Amino acid sequence: MSSLMGSLLAVAAAVCATVLAAAAHQPPLHMAVAGVAGLALTFMAIRDRQRLMFAGATTSAVASSTARHLGIVWAWAALAVAASYLLIIEARWPEWWQFFIGFGFAAIASFVFASMLDRDAAAGRGDDTLVKFGRLLVQVQIVGMAAGIISLFVDGKFPRAVNHADWAGCSIFFFGALAIAAISLDALRSPARV
Repeated sequence: MSSLMGSLLAVAAAVCATVLAAAAHQPPLHMAVAGVAGLALTFMAIRDRQRLMFAGATTSAVASSTARHLGIVWAWAALAVAASYLLIIEARWPEWWQFFIGFGFAAIASFVFASMLDRDAAAGRGDDTLVKFGRLLVQVQIVGMAAGIISLFVDGKFPRAVNHADWAGCSIFFFGALAIAAISLDALRSPARV
C-alpha cells in the first residue's frame, strides 16, 4: 500500500509542479520543471528496479515494477497536459485532448500489464511469454519515443515559444519521452533474473 501511496504522491507532485510552471507562461521555466519531474520519475523507477533485483525478486516482479513506473510517467504526462490546457493556458490547442487520451491509454495499459505480472509474482510463478511480450513492448516504446523526440526537432516544436498554443504540451511530451526511453533502456540494459 505504501508503494501505491508513494506512486500517487509522485504523480500528484509532478503534475502540480508542471502545471504551476505552465501558469508562469515562461517556456524555459516550464521546460526546467518538466525536465526535473521526468528525471525524478526516472530515478524512482531505476531505484525501485535495482532494489528488487538486489533483493532477488522474480522476473515478473521486476518487470511489473518497470511497467508500473512507465504507467506513472504516462499518467503524469496525461494529467499535466489536461490540467494545463483546461485550467491554465488560455490559448486554444485543439489537439490537447488527443494527447491526453493517448497518454492516458498508455498509462492504463501499463498499469494493467503490471497487475498481470503482479498476479504471477504473488502466485510464485513467472510467465515467460508475458515477460517476453513486456520486453518487446519496452523496445517498441524506445523506438516510438526516439521517433517522437526526433520529430519535435524536425518540426521545430522543441523548444517552443509561448506564442504557440502547444508550447507546454511539447515540453511535457519531450521530457516524458526522455523518461520513458530512459526507464525502458534501463530495463533492457539489466535484464531481471529469477
